[in-house]
Amino acid sequence: MPHVVVIGGGIIGAACADALTRRGASVTLVERDELAAGASGRNQGLWVPPEDPVLHQIAARSLARYLEIADEAPLPIRIDALPIGTVFVAVDEESIAAATATLVAVSAGGFVVQELDDAALAEAEPELAYDLAAAWFIDAGHRLDPAALTVALALLAASRGAVIRHHLSARALVTDGDRVTGVVTDEGKIEADEVVVAAGPWSARLLEPLGISVPILGVRGWLVRVDPREQLVRHLVRTAEPSDSVAAVRAGDIARSGFPPSDGYGSIVHPHDDGTALIGSSRAAWLTPEPEDPSVPQRLLTSAIRIVPRLADALMLSSWWGLRPMTPDQRPVIGRLRDGLVVATGHGSEGVINGAGTADLVAAVVFNEPPPFDASPFDPFRFA
Repeated sequence: MPHVVVIGGGIIGAACADALTRRGASVTLVERDELAAGASGRNQGLWVPPEDPVLHQIAARSLARYLEIADEAPLPIRIDALPIGTVFVAVDEESIAAATATLVAVSAGGFVVQELDDAALAEAEPELAYDLAAAWFIDAGHRLDPAALTVALALLAASRGAVIRHHLSARALVTDGDRVTGVVTDEGKIEADEVVVAAGPWSARLLEPLGISVPILGVRGWLVRVDPREQLVRHLVRTAEPSDSVAAVRAGDIARSGFPPSDGYGSIVHPHDDGTALIGSSRAAWLTPEPEDPSVPQRLLTSAIRIVPRLADALMLSSWWGLRPMTPDQRPVIGRLRDGLVVATGHGSEGVINGAGTADLVAAVVFNEPPPFDASPFDPFRFA
């Protein structure tokens, strides 16, 4: 059986370790910080249907695996056994076209979409604004704890013999000719039959010295947590989200005008069982260690209050951001780059949604098996 080094302790790396050890591989997972330290532990914590039909199979596999391990995980995982449901709204007439496009894509995945008139909307969510242009109910949406899920997948891999290394940076890939044979860390070389690079927005830095260019852009996404002191919404409530597509920023533009403000917003009000609510979301290119546009939480709250007015009285608890790896076509890169080297990154804001399905494909690549679904849309060489 192969020895596989997985670089990255986010949801993708942890799921890969889980899938590979279930097939009998020997795995060493290397994480420069702690498990779920990046976006995998700093996101909405939702499984919702992807808007890209190409991702429906990979997402469905992921949800099935998460529900499967909920009872066997070595630590509690908060995940809805049944969908909580999503109320999808268009704030004004201009928003209806974007919302309709999203709903068509969701319906293509087999999910039931029902239009709500004013009376039905008031019955489903009585605290929503009365002057919304349109609303629909989607029979989908599972809430989960993304950090606990990531840790659980890694610990399940460890229970089968995987070695989980925290606070150990992977500095370089080791090669013998055209074959990758291991990883250099701060503690020395780790030899491997296969290396899986699942390091999110940092993946490109490991690949570039080998002459491999994979266009991954880091995207910063903000979240805000509030306490309304009572549960104001019963389902997920959301508008059409911004596309994950975020353009790279030119140095000359910054020299002339400074850092650009965040320009991609969508509203998601995510009710937690404890009565608090998580509000998102935003998209902006990652350019500096600290936020380029610290006004984002204000804008997120303004948008959410427009949909659920009584959120204005909620207590502000915290806000934070995570970094997501994004590709130009908003689809992940999953596959073999050369002998001994596999990549799995570029999931944008849908790492949790597609994590376990990604791991199934990675395991098939490592064991030279037929892919479990059409892998061509995720070909890492498609941008060449």
